[in-house]
Amino acid sequence: MNRLFSVVSLAILSFVFLGNALKSVVTSTVFVSEGEFASFLNISVDKTQILVELLIGSSVMALAVAPFLLTRQRAHKIASVSALVAAGCYAALGLTMTLGPALFVRELMVIITFALGGFFISFFAPIAQLAINDVDNEHERVFLTTIWTSAQPVAFLITPQLVKYVALDIGTGNYFLIFAIFPVIYLFLTKTVLKSSPTQTTNASTTNRETLSSEKIDWQTIGFIIVTIAAFEAWTLSNSLAGVISAISLSFMGAFFVIALIAGLQLKKKRQQNVLNNIGDEKQRKGLPPTATFLLIGLFILEVPSTGFFDGAYLIRHLCAPTLIEDRASLGAASQIAAVALGGALFVRWPRLMPVLLLSGILLLLIGSLGFIRYPDLPVDASFFYTSKMVAQAGMGLVTTVIVGVVMAECRGNPVMALLPALVIMFGTEFGLEILEIVYQGAKLYGLQEVEAYRVIFYAQVIAILIALIPCIEGLYLRHKSQKTIAVI
Repeated sequence: MNRLFSVVSLAILSFVFLGNALKSVVTSTVFVSEGEFASFLNISVDKTQILVELLIGSSVMALAVAPFLLTRQRAHKIASVSALVAAGCYAALGLTMTLGPALFVRELMVIITFALGGFFISFFAPIAQLAINDVDNEHERVFLTTIWTSAQPVAFLITPQLVKYVALDIGTGNYFLIFAIFPVIYLFLTKTVLKSSPTQTTNASTTNRETLSSEKIDWQTIGFIIVTIAAFEAWTLSNSLAGVISAISLSFMGAFFVIALIAGLQLKKKRQQNVLNNIGDEKQRKGLPPTATFLLIGLFILEVPSTGFFDGAYLIRHLCAPTLIEDRASLGAASQIAAVALGGALFVRWPRLMPVLLLSGILLLLIGSLGFIRYPDLPVDASFFYTSKMVAQAGMGLVTTVIVGVVMAECRGNPVMALLPALVIMFGTEFGLEILEIVYQGAKLYGLQEVEAYRVIFYAQVIAILIALIPCIEGLYLRHKSQKTIAVI
């Protein structure tokens, strides 16, 4: 019995870990193999950022539609389709890189496989969140949430070593061919972890009609979301290729705001109609709790200064040794993993420490980001570069663990809302990359030299952290107020 319990527990941990790690492995592989991808596609190294934007954009699109597609009843089917398509995409990418066909074919295959693969592999994170949300024990749920949160920094820590010692030895094409096996392994794990509850099976005959009627796919809403995100991606991509003030970029920007306004009005109108149609329906799903709302807003803003792209790009452009940059990234990921583990353990043992943990994480992130501002004034100072990165990453790990744990606990009655942290983290990361790119280009257009333009970015990151304090403190206040009300009752 104990052996069986150990096997099932390992399967659950692997399921949770892979749910948020596989996408990060692909992203990290692109970062580490920028030179090879640039040579393979006959582009400059700077342009490989487009591949990352393509991955993140398709991930954001998947995570945005997941709440409208993913339910307990459809989880197995979505997991099967996602795993098989993702495996096929990365196998096709591996074959393309191995065979080396004509340049047009290479470009087409990379675009298709990165877009489709990134889209479908991103469903693994919310599927894992759905499974975590079904765990009844509070301590186990927080523990699994900690594993889920730590998966991304673990992937960024391990992947450079895999690329360095595996991909360079066997070839990047063969590396992706091997990687294509992991989505299939994830599919087998879903069969172990995602099981129907006894209440669902015993009451299936009485609730089947209600389930079918309430679980219809809202294709209209999904369509609005996809079009809006596609317009946003077109705008941000044009910023990278043509510049923020080019006619093409300004046209895409105008189109995005018009489409976003129309989609927002339509979704608001549909929401009001649903509320009117379901007046008096006790089973109607509740919206996002106020505490979770403010904490997610704070997490979204904090993702802006914590992308890690521009402080690393500054060191690369100023000819720091590759080993220094790689060691700095590895130490930052290690400190984030340690903070996630420590924060999760403290949160499980002493839940009342949540406000202290959250504010401590923001303070650490602020201190580390203030260190980035000094980079332009320093010669190569490896110890300072390492320390500032480790402090900032530890703070972000602590913040993410606490907020994701609180939001998933607050949204236990509504599994759709419990899927939001993955979307907020990914979209916040992309928004951060794009808004800071606009800040950088704006500083250059203003006449600042490159070094000072980077300093403006670092100041913008600090300002974003200070702004994020407002919704986080409001969320803490609302949580304290609700707990005080419950205690009085």
